[in-house]
Amino acid sequence: MRPCFAFSAKTASKPTVLAIDDEIGFWGTQAKDFRDQLANVAGDIDVELNTPGGDVFAGLGIFNMLRAHAAKGFQVTTRVMGVAASIGSVLLLAGDKREMPKNTMAMTHNVASGIWGTADELRDHADTMDKVKGQLRGIYVDRLGVDEATADAMLGKDNWMTADEALATGFATDLLAEVQMQAKFDVERASMPENVAKLFAAKVDEPEPEPELSPADKDALTTPVAEAIVALATAGGLEAHAPFLALSCTSVDEAKTRIATAREITALCKVGNLEAKAARFIRDNKSVADVRAALIEDLADTDTQVDNAPATPKTGTTNGGPAKPAVVNTNTLWASHNAQSKKGR
Repeated sequence: MRPCFAFSAKTASKPTVLAIDDEIGFWGTQAKDFRDQLANVAGDIDVELNTPGGDVFAGLGIFNMLRAHAAKGFQVTTRVMGVAASIGSVLLLAGDKREMPKNTMAMTHNVASGIWGTADELRDHADTMDKVKGQLRGIYVDRLGVDEATADAMLGKDNWMTADEALATGFATDLLAEVQMQAKFDVERASMPENVAKLFAAKVDEPEPEPELSPADKDALTTPVAEAIVALATAGGLEAHAPFLALSCTSVDEAKTRIATAREITALCKVGNLEAKAARFIRDNKSVADVRAALIEDLADTDTQVDNAPATPKTGTTNGGPAKPAVVNTNTLWASHNAQSKKGR
């Protein structure tokens, strides 16, 4: 089944958005699918409507889901993006804040149905339709603050309201600047007055305008990625590495990161007098931290070795080896002793 509504998760600046751009029920947005998406939301929500209406019970189901979400303390904002017709106008009332750009419309009408059967079955079905109308009347009374007679008058006939008229009746609480209407549903299947249908059909036929590009964006579209990378590398003083970077990077953004790293690696190698190693580091896509560690290790390996051990006494040493005891000649010692004795006499 084709997607019938879009879900946009909350961002830092925008609430969650659920956009309904098709019929309610039938071949369009199903209540179950809507519930599955709403279950993922734990906060305020914007519901954008562009629907011709559809199945009343599917619509009531979605209405009650949104009111239950609001009962949890979250703000529910409904916003008409093109038209909120039939049961779509009831979904509009599900919001505590109800916004309509000035060129959008809402439509209310009586409950309608198609059935065949016996007279008794048709009478029973008419009674059921009156009960459904009573449910819608209760919503109008509760959400618009009108009495039952006014609500019945609103449901008594097809009532196409401009944004200003919707504001006057309470269907809208805020008017917004005009936005371009879009009809993402099949206009042929929507029951609309001819003038309204033509308005939406014209928007379907109009091609989407091409976005205006800045001069920088235009240059980016006309310059091949490889040429842009070569230019960036050359401007960054890495002309020798430009061909390699152009071949190894798949985007300009990736090249900018690699070029910034390569410039830092080149500077580190120059400081360490190891410029010859820069090319290998760059081609191996080394990080600055890895290169810094490798250079420190290389510098440590090339330092002059210094022996800090205390010097060995020269006496009795042989070729710098450990000291050896002097050789004692007993005959020499005895002769010296006798000579000293004769002098003493």
